[in-house]
Amino acid sequence: MTAQQSAATPRTREVFHLGPYAWNVNAAMRIVEGREPDYIQVEKAAALLWLVYINEAHAATVDLTQPLILAPFADTGNIPIDGWHRIWKARCEGIETLPALALTPDEEFRVRMHGGDKGPGYYR
Repeated sequence: MTAQQSAATPRTREVFHLGPYAWNVNAAMRIVEGREPDYIQVEKAAALLWLVYINEAHAATVDLTQPLILAPFADTGNIPIDGWHRIWKARCEGIETLPALALTPDEEFRVRMHGGDKGPGYYR
């Protein structure tokens, strides 16, 4: 008998922070799994790139076919909670659109860990 590696290696919990807000990205991925993506304009999404840190070495390795995950954000529209490195890479490569999956307001509330009406959270 030989040892077999587990087929489902657990992922590290991913959390996206934006000011006092935080979202559980893993939970969002489970919610949108199996949905057909829409496409968003890279330049529109890139308008918020200045808010996040981009590790350029990591960004060079990302898969641009993996959809971004978008969350509705009050008075702003949908913002990416997963996929910032893909946005950066697409912009650098002149790619105009990326696939994206949007959470509903109810789904966003379920994956939001803190911020807004879920409590003050903290600034990072």
